[in-house]
Amino acid sequence: MNVVSRSSSAELGRPGHLVRVVSSKGVELSGFHAPAKPDAPLLLCLHGLSGGLDTSFVFDFLAGSALDDCHILTITCSGHGNIAMSRAGDPLMYRLDGSAFERFEDCLPDLHAWVDYAARHTQGPIILLGHSLGASKVLHYLAQTADERIKGLVLASAPDLKGAFIALHGAKRFQAFMDEARARVEAGKGRSLMDEECVIGLLRQRVSAKTLLDRFDEGRVADTFDFYDRKSASAFEDLRRITSPVLSIYGSQGEIVGPGGVPAAIELLRTHAARAAAFDSLVVDGNHWYMGAEREVADGLVRWVKARCMAEAQ
Repeated sequence: MNVVSRSSSAELGRPGHLVRVVSSKGVELSGFHAPAKPDAPLLLCLHGLSGGLDTSFVFDFLAGSALDDCHILTITCSGHGNIAMSRAGDPLMYRLDGSAFERFEDCLPDLHAWVDYAARHTQGPIILLGHSLGASKVLHYLAQTADERIKGLVLASAPDLKGAFIALHGAKRFQAFMDEARARVEAGKGRSLMDEECVIGLLRQRVSAKTLLDRFDEGRVADTFDFYDRKSASAFEDLRRITSPVLSIYGSQGEIVGPGGVPAAIELLRTHAARAAAFDSLVVDGNHWYMGAEREVADGLVRWVKARCMAEAQ
């Protein structure tokens, strides 16, 4: 049997351990905690659409040394994978889960459980980092909870998923998909997968009828960013509530930011983050997952945490 492995200058990378929490909804969630000194800052990393705790650039964070002075807690949420197994309930039972079936607001109990874990096991400032859809989730969590334990917010490749979905399929097909999803939900078939043509995200992932409505129906809280000039009523509402320091990270290509590109997206974020203690941005020469630029992202995070979040924690 051939075994594919990855080598790095750090050989096996940082030591750490698998951890598990249970959300207030009874869902088991897994993560990996690479510890640092007890009072070091903790970077809590949430994956994007259909991702997992081994998101590629987080793997590089663990393999390198730039973030050795930070705890790294990379986590899963209720929407890990596109179609995946999870355990939930009392008694615990396996169920079919994943981003195809998730409800956006489940990010609140998910992240609360992980922040509780971080606060119990570390003493330094907690920084939330969400990638892609995860950026929408960490933003929504902090906006809705005003959790004082959070000292910084990293929006990594913040996307306009609804705008991109409409651009991919066209306005007419978008409306047809939404009408079909409503009909399925009304018929009690909300967990049924939409047809194969109805896919979302950069990787063209499957989605159930109920989740499609949860993600893209008018006025839903999942609609956190509008980079396609859709005149969204809910976009940026959460961002306008944030008072902690904010760092925006993007790759120079392949981002889900509409026709204005990354510079226009950053300016929109900056404008709506007017209450934030500070707003900074980092653009690296890479794609949506920062391939080839992972070290640059790590170095930028270190500089930003020291400059913005350590003072915030005092």
